[in-house]
Amino acid sequence: MSNLVHPKTFCLISLLFAISVIPAFSAEISSEHQVSLETEISNEALWGQHSFELFAENDNFFRRLFGVSRRTIAQQNSRSQRHNSSRPRRYSPPASNSQNPDAYNGSSRSSPSSDGNSVRNTPKPPLQTSRRDQYQSLGVWELGITIGTSHAISDIGGNKGIPIGEFAEYHSSNFSLSGGFYGRYIMNDWFAMNLGMGFANLKAEREFAPEGSEVFRFNNDIFEFYAKTEFRLPALSRSPFDLYGFVGIGVFFSDASIYDQNDRLISTQNDYSQVQPVIPFGGGFSVKITDSFRLGYELGWRNTIFHYLDGVKKDETYDHYFLNSIKIGFIF
Repeated sequence: MSNLVHPKTFCLISLLFAISVIPAFSAEISSEHQVSLETEISNEALWGQHSFELFAENDNFFRRLFGVSRRTIAQQNSRSQRHNSSRPRRYSPPASNSQNPDAYNGSSRSSPSSDGNSVRNTPKPPLQTSRRDQYQSLGVWELGITIGTSHAISDIGGNKGIPIGEFAEYHSSNFSLSGGFYGRYIMNDWFAMNLGMGFANLKAEREFAPEGSEVFRFNNDIFEFYAKTEFRLPALSRSPFDLYGFVGIGVFFSDASIYDQNDRLISTQNDYSQVQPVIPFGGGFSVKITDSFRLGYELGWRNTIFHYLDGVKKDETYDHYFLNSIKIGFIF
């Protein structure tokens, strides 16, 4: 027991040790705290008021955790669509007359659309009409009239099978008048359809005596209805001219009257149907004067299977007739 420290002595030594060590330890803590505080103050002065945002902005996890935005104050106050997160990210182009078909020629009938969805894949009208469409007006109707002469190839006329020179000389002085109406639809550079009706007066004067009767002249009023297909020349599609040939089918109404030398009416030889089929074919050309007016010429042959165009029958050769016509068309 003599070697052990007395309990009172141990308590006294412990108290003295605490009195001497604790002030020094607290002083060290105070100095460390002061250094840490000074470092934080210097960091705040160097990096800003919220230094932890720097770390959060460089890491997606901490940015989501603390809800920190990477945008600066200037970006937050900016009205630009790039910096404003409350606006949609999709870019909407401004309104333009090029996206509004109704705004062509400077007049707009509807409010312009900025998204362009309503006019997407909508063809825009051309700034200038092409020469082909300007002259030929493809895909439109043409209504017109025909005025010209009519010529008969008949037995009384005596002009069947004669040479071309005599044929031309005969018909230059033996003709009558014709006219009609037509509707024409130009489909493309190659084809056009033509529907119409016409009137032609056929007559001839020549002495001819079938079966002992002296027949001097005849007169016949023809009414015809036809449908024709026109075959156009595409090489002229970009010019104001139009050259074409045609063929079709139709019917005509015939009412022939024959007279003797004393101008007395003679009855026809046989009874026949006054309604007969006819095959019109020929050709023509036209020129477009303005956008809505066309002027042309047409030569049309009428092939029949009829003997009594002049009221008499001499042989087995059919009678025919042809028309020279000036065409006046109006395009719409």
